Amino acid sequence: MKAREGFISIICLIVMPVLMIMILYLEHTTRLGSLILRSTENNIQSYYSAEGKIYMTLHEEKYYSDQLYPALAEYFRALPFSKQPKDITINREDLKLGDELDKVRVILVDKDNKKELQLVAKSNFNGLITTVISYIELINEIFEAENPILDVNSIENKYKEDLMDLLLKISKDININNCNKPENIYGMESLNFNHITLDKKDNTYFEIISFRESMTLPYIERFNNKEVFIIIREFGENPVDFYIGNLNTPRETIKLSGLIYIEGNITISKDFEFTGIIIARDGEIKIDENIRTNIKGIMITNNIINNDFIERDDIIYSRHSVYKYGTYLPGFIEPKLYLIKSD
Repeated sequence: MKAREGFISIICLIVMPVLMIMILYLEHTTRLGSLILRSTENNIQSYYSAEGKIYMTLHEEKYYSDQLYPALAEYFRALPFSKQPKDITINREDLKLGDELDKVRVILVDKDNKKELQLVAKSNFNGLITTVISYIELINEIFEAENPILDVNSIENKYKEDLMDLLLKISKDININNCNKPENIYGMESLNFNHITLDKKDNTYFEIISFRESMTLPYIERFNNKEVFIIIREFGENPVDFYIGNLNTPRETIKLSGLIYIEGNITISKDFEFTGIIIARDGEIKIDENIRTNIKGIMITNNIINNDFIERDDIIYSRHSVYKYGTYLPGFIEPKLYLIKSD
């Protein structure tokens, strides 16, 4: 009997430490699992918080329209001497409790001859800091196709519908008053004339002569700016005729840059050097015989009648010119997020 009691004691001495080790191991494993779960949860919450800052920057008006878009426009209009845009500042009320990281970094890079936008956001959730970076296609791909002349009837099929939609959007929304036009750019928006001529007055001034059939004398504006933002809207049932150069004045080269949008026909009647964007909607673009042109940028139309015009070698695609003056066009900057990940 005594021998059996001693045997039981020995078994207890062996089993009890083993049980204690198992209990301690289970406790450690449970605590470790809890820590991992909590850390994973904090990491996920921190990631989503940083991701949310990027989505707010792209989609909320107070961040996109009031901060990001003006910063992008400023960058492109200063090319080729631009600095990286300034950071976006997230309002305190839009931050998670305890998160004081209120900056979204804005980076513009060149990728495959296109401009790519990168937004970098950080978030602090319960002491865990996460960095998220997003990759965004920025410019409407039509403008980066490197084609100097875009015509609805001759463009590649994959762009045709997009170009038609773009012209419709431009016609609806283009305006010289809502694009932060600098004071040094001459601006004109007309919807009351059907015959308009832009000519060089002398070495200092340019002249725009506007006329309609009911007028006895034309309306005349003069300006000395080398950059222009001209919008000529249709008047009545017939297309507007816009002439660059007056045949009745001495033949001098007209040198300008900027953006010209015409709802009608454009006829170039004098030697013309232009840097920027020219758009003719519901009309054609014609260049008179023996006229020299040097156009760097892009020309857009939906009604080219003379196919030889498309083959001209004096109209050259210029990336920087398109970027600079495209910022005045609706539908030019179109951010499309294609990748977002932790850094």
